[in-house]
Amino acid sequence: ILMQVFSTTIPPLVMSYCVQPVLARIFSRAKATQETINDVYTLPKWNLSLRLAQTLNVTFCVMMYSGGMPVLYPIGLLYCIVAYWLDRWCLLRGSRRPPQYTQDIHEVSMHFLP
Repeated sequence: ILMQVFSTTIPPLVMSYCVQPVLARIFSRAKATQETINDVYTLPKWNLSLRLAQTLNVTFCVMMYSGGMPVLYPIGLLYCIVAYWLDRWCLLRGSRRPPQYTQDIHEVSMHFLP
């Protein structure tokens, strides 16, 4: 679970701040029209379904195994703090503006919790 704290939160930042600028620099030299240049410089989409699945995975693992390993509670707290700040940073600065989601997505996912 501790490894998942960083393996699920760091890749979106790496894609937005390392890979995307390098690809934009490489592919922008050969582009001729404004439309193709816009495609090169467009930020990646925010993948809400993947992030929600990863967060629920960590939450369920912490809840299920923390009875036998109480050290998972601080690890789960660490995941929540790291995921919140890195997702916020990536969502606001490193990805396109997402569509208007309603609260139904989170309400349905909360019904999965016991």
